[in-house]
Amino acid sequence: MAKYPVRHEPKLLSKPAALRAVLALFFLWGFLTCLNDILVPHFRAAFSLSYTHAVLIPVTFFTTCFVFAPASSFIIEQLGYRRTMIAGLTTMGVGALLFLPAAQAIQFRYFLGAIGVIGAGITVLQAAAGPYVAFLGPPQTAPSRFSLALGFNSLGTMVAPLFGGWLILRRSAGVSAGQMASGAAGRLQATGELRGPYLFLGCTLILLAVAVAFSGLPPMRTAPASAEVGSQIKNVLRHRPLIFGAMTAFLYAGAEVGIGSFLVNYLSLPEILGVTRHTAALLVTIYWGGAVAGRFFGWHLLQRWRVETVLASVATAAGVLVTISVLSHGILAAAALLAVGLCNALIVPIVVMVAIAGLGPLTARASSVMVSANIGAGLVPLMLGVLADHVGVHHALALTVVCYAFAVYYALRGSSGHLLQRKDLSGADDGRHCGKSGD
Repeated sequence: MAKYPVRHEPKLLSKPAALRAVLALFFLWGFLTCLNDILVPHFRAAFSLSYTHAVLIPVTFFTTCFVFAPASSFIIEQLGYRRTMIAGLTTMGVGALLFLPAAQAIQFRYFLGAIGVIGAGITVLQAAAGPYVAFLGPPQTAPSRFSLALGFNSLGTMVAPLFGGWLILRRSAGVSAGQMASGAAGRLQATGELRGPYLFLGCTLILLAVAVAFSGLPPMRTAPASAEVGSQIKNVLRHRPLIFGAMTAFLYAGAEVGIGSFLVNYLSLPEILGVTRHTAALLVTIYWGGAVAGRFFGWHLLQRWRVETVLASVATAAGVLVTISVLSHGILAAAALLAVGLCNALIVPIVVMVAIAGLGPLTARASSVMVSANIGAGLVPLMLGVLADHVGVHHALALTVVCYAFAVYYALRGSSGHLLQRKDLSGADDGRHCGKSGD
């Protein structure tokens, strides 16, 4: 009797093991996003840029997120969640490697192009990873699980300033802004400092994409598209918590990234701390480190407290701290602004999970809407940059108080009618509403 080779399928990971694997993706996503905060002061010195032009870095990054977010839902429907995450990682790796020719050309616009490619990859990864984390456990505990994932995301944002400050800003500390901006040799030295770090990051991302491709991540079941695209979008846009959640995410992302982008320059001001850019970059770790601590703690907190109460409390505290920082000077101003990171910790996991909860087959579309809201992280810093050029960085940050005020409104009124606490969601991930399996 003829023997035929038996095809062995890869053994699927358990959901807890799969969650641990996805946490690594959140770490890298946060790391690359926060590394932009180091690039802002670095390129501002290297190319003698105004604040308005320097913040084109986050503007480009998050505008790309906005442009690619609608397409991410279609990519998920065609490729499935796992393959979409692989595509996102590969795109991020290519974007990081594009820093090498950009450094050789010594052109700021080429760096912006590379940053845009990284942003596109992160957009695709984010659109798939968020719902995937929600899938890896009961829906009722999705915010706490997402908080844990974002804790690793924030761990990446905390490590990035140390990495960038040591390998980028420290090496260029001996070259003045005038020397870098006035001669090609100085600019070549400044941009050349980026080659090694981004070569390492690009290779790491591509290797991780290969690892995910051969991993046993369990498939996330998705419902078939039973309606026309226009009808699906219309149904999504009727969901009040999603629309107000997207508005909240828009403003919050702008506040978080805006503060992070200006922290190095803010802490370097004579009336604040008057430290060097290298030292300021190390202090930025406290801002992102607060988010790490808050999100790991919030993993337990959100299983015991109503999400609306937690969101209203932390958003109010963030607004108060920014106000104190704007109205004061010295160590008090610096400490208050750095402490905002702790308050930021739980805003995103609550808003995102409340916004997309209970949408079933429309989850991918809803997730792309929430990712699109990240355009706020590009537009709000741009407005902050314009204000900073006119009134200074110190007082320009007052704009972020409005962003946190809207988060309080979402907690108290805008999220009313959300589906997160519905009892009939307890089996939402068991495949009852699923007609086919996504990869």
